[in-house]
Amino acid sequence: MNYQTTNLQGIGVIAPGFPSRVGPYRVFDARPRLTQQVLDLSLLSRYRAARARAGQAKFDADTTAERTRLAVIQVYLQALAAASRTKAAQARVDTARAVLKQVADAEHAGTSSKLDLARASQRLESDQATLVLARRDLDTLITTLKKTIGLPQSQPVEVVEFTPAETEPATGVRTESLALDAERRVLTEDKRQAERERYPKIGAFGDFGAVGQDPSNAVSTYTVGVSVSVPVWTSGRIENDIKAARYRLQQLEQRKRALDLSIDQETTQARLERDAARQALQSSTRATAAAREALELARLRYGAGLTTNLDVITAQGNLAQTEDEEIRTRYDVLLAQANLARATGDVMAFVRR
Repeated sequence: MNYQTTNLQGIGVIAPGFPSRVGPYRVFDARPRLTQQVLDLSLLSRYRAARARAGQAKFDADTTAERTRLAVIQVYLQALAAASRTKAAQARVDTARAVLKQVADAEHAGTSSKLDLARASQRLESDQATLVLARRDLDTLITTLKKTIGLPQSQPVEVVEFTPAETEPATGVRTESLALDAERRVLTEDKRQAERERYPKIGAFGDFGAVGQDPSNAVSTYTVGVSVSVPVWTSGRIENDIKAARYRLQQLEQRKRALDLSIDQETTQARLERDAARQALQSSTRATAAAREALELARLRYGAGLTTNLDVITAQGNLAQTEDEEIRTRYDVLLAQANLARATGDVMAFVRR
């Protein structure tokens, strides 16, 4: 309900004796109004850009998940290596105890000196200290593994050895590349949206309601129409938006090129590291077998009285070094295979194999 005046001359009512305007008079006007955009091509580009952004967000989430999986695999492999070192350290402790008993028996029989006994005791203590540190490292890595996976520290976890197949991983598409492709679609639609801001926009409007001095004498009226809006003066805003979108597309192409080069470098480096680690593993495995045989021969020679236990102590040290090198190269191979699977686009292929 409102009060208004009307300019009669403004609507062409001019007659002697008639005033130039009438009112104020009371007007009752109740009506719903409806407006609808019929044609706006820039909105279509905005919709497509929003859909592409959803895809980009998904690929970004997949990239984060891939990195998390690789981190879990890396920690797990470190735990496996620590478990192998613990097992090897325990075996060396058992060997050192056997050597110490052999030397103690020989010293008691008068065929060995207290120096030999001291050397064997020192070797046993050293191997026991190494075992304690190896267990500490294993326990620490297990706590890190639980944290990385998201398990409570009270949850028991068993580290199980496994050997992936020696197959070349299939080359796929990295999620980072898919995310950049989705971002390219976003920027392309942003550019189209800016360009389509120059196009006319067509809208429809209408209303229906009752008009009168009050609700008791109101009559129904309606309005239907079409509107066309054309941008005439935008102060260069549209042109600047188009240029900005074009520059963002150029920057994206540079990022895509850098990503492709980085992926190619990661894949090549992972293959080189895997092949080198395999060759080193073969050599270190043979060296460990030779060191183990040398220790056994040294013990036999010492038992036969042909040498002092210095050769046995030296052989024990050499075996410890070669075993540690073998363990390191073995898990270097596994880590390189995991990195290669990640570089080719599917880090879980390393686990599935």
